Order: sequence, then C-alpha cells, then structure tokens
Amino acid sequence: MKKQYLGDVGDLFKYDLIQRILEGISSLQGFIFIPMLTKNDPKSRDGNKRDFDEAKRKGRPGTNNKDLIKSLRKYNKINPNERDFTEVKKQFKSRDFEIRIYEERGNKYFTNNNRMRDEYFKNIPEGFLHKSLVFVDPDIGLQIKNPTERHLLYGEVKELYDRMDKDSILMIFQYFPREDHKGYLSRRANELRELTEDMPIYISDNEIIFFLSTKNRKLKSRLQGIINEYKRGCQTLR
Repeated sequence: MKKQYLGDVGDLFKYDLIQRILEGISSLQGFIFIPMLTKNDPKSRDGNKRDFDEAKRKGRPGTNNKDLIKSLRKYNKINPNERDFTEVKKQFKSRDFEIRIYEERGNKYFTNNNRMRDEYFKNIPEGFLHKSLVFVDPDIGLQIKNPTERHLLYGEVKELYDRMDKDSILMIFQYFPREDHKGYLSRRANELRELTEDMPIYISDNEIIFFLSTKNRKLKSRLQGIINEYKRGCQTLR
C-alpha cells in the first residue's frame, strides 16, 4: 500500500467488505490491519480514482456506504505524502468494531530486506491472531518470480496462517496483473491451497482481488455465505 492510494475507490471496496464481514460474523472480536507501506511514486497515477459518484453509476462495490464515503473523501484534501492510514480507526470505532493496526506508530516504510521482513512478521503479537479478521495489505499482492517490498511472500502467508487460531480469517489484498483473469484466479487460489491446505474464498471487481482463508469449516461456510450475498448486491463482482 502507498499513502497516495488512501481514500480511493479501491479503499471503498476494501473497507466496505471488511465491515460486512465483521457485521456478519459475531464471533470475530476485531479487525487486525497489517500494512506493508511503501513509498509513494510521483510518476504513477495509481490512487487517482476518487470520483465516488462515477463509481456509483458504474455499480462499484461499497458505493452505498455513505458513512464510509464521507470518511474517505477527507483524504482528497490532504497531500499524498501526509495521508495517514491509521485514520481508518475512526471509521471502524464509529461502528463499534475493534481495530488494531500493527506497527502503526511512525508509519514505517516496508523494505525488501530479508531480516526486516522476517522480524516484521514474526513480531506480530499472538493476540492479533485470535478470533480476528487478519488483513494483510501489500502494495501489489502475492509473491512473483522476483518479488520486491511490494509483494507478500508465500512463506509469510504460511507463517501467518499457521500461527492464527481456528476462529480467525486471513484476508489478502491483490491487484490483478495483465493476464487472463480466470486463469490467474485459479492459479493463485491453488497456490494458496497448497500452502494452507485450504482453498481460499476470493472476491474481485476485476481490478483488485481479496483472498480469504480460515481453518474452521463452519466459519468458512458462514464467510462464503456473506461473500455470496455481497456479490449479489453488486453486479461488477465475481
């Protein structure tokens, strides 16, 4: 994730979906946000999709969440280098959801240094992985052949999944690459299944994907029902 993305249409989908999951699964005690913050790219136009009225006309997910839109619009008035992702805590607390953000102090930038990466994930408190929706937000998504600080490594996925309890859900952000969408979804889902022995649930608006995994069959069934219902409410989702 980058500060320049904060408050864009992608955030609308992201946080609306998270709210819906928390509303639908009462056993979850909170939302754990694990950011992988990287430096802004002034040459990139990423994060410029901020017209929520246009998004609503196109039927994008989250556009009926007026409170969330109001909260995200505030980022438009803030310099991209000064935006603070921890502001999202106010939105969730206003809905009486507990949110904890890992490494929130200082908004530290994530790097590709192996030692730094290893320490970052190993130091996630055990309490964060108990009855929680654990959301990992890399800048691009899952590991590729030559990963950078913008990617979440498969080893990091497995470590988080192995450590979290059976009443938690692991949720991973992923941008769609320039390849066949159906084939990509199938390949990534199967790679995650090999790591965790759980075929993940996924939901996509054809620009971004969220993969969700859990060890608990009953919890997974409930989660699948929520995702299916969410998809039915928005024609652009699959």
